[in-house]
Amino acid sequence: MDDARFRELMNQLATAWTTQNTQQALACFTPDAVYMQPPDQQFYRGHTQLKPYFGALKKGTTMTFHNLWFDEQKQTGTGEFTFGNTLTKSAVTGVAVVQLQNGKISFWREYFVKGPLDFREFISTENKAWKWHIGNYP
Repeated sequence: MDDARFRELMNQLATAWTTQNTQQALACFTPDAVYMQPPDQQFYRGHTQLKPYFGALKKGTTMTFHNLWFDEQKQTGTGEFTFGNTLTKSAVTGVAVVQLQNGKISFWREYFVKGPLDFREFISTENKAWKWHIGNYP
């Protein structure tokens, strides 16, 4: 797989989740794919477990990749994303690291934090009460 096809695959997945199209989402993963949030938050193996997980997505679900990177040699990529719900205005923003096999995702690892649905607001440096900064750094 090349960079263009990787971007296509990841955006196909984002569209599938945003439209609650479980079959389209499953088509992005190998039948025995591992989907996890390390170290011990979430773990699903294969289409049998991913189908009900993806199938539980509710109306208003939205998934957007803001940045995607791909290493063609290693068939490994990553994407910075926001996953949320437009109805509840809740979201998580994070990074997914994926390994590919035969043009599909075989291993998905995600790392995220809760935040605003709007990505620009999420990455803004203005008007925030930072937990750590030079003023309180040891």
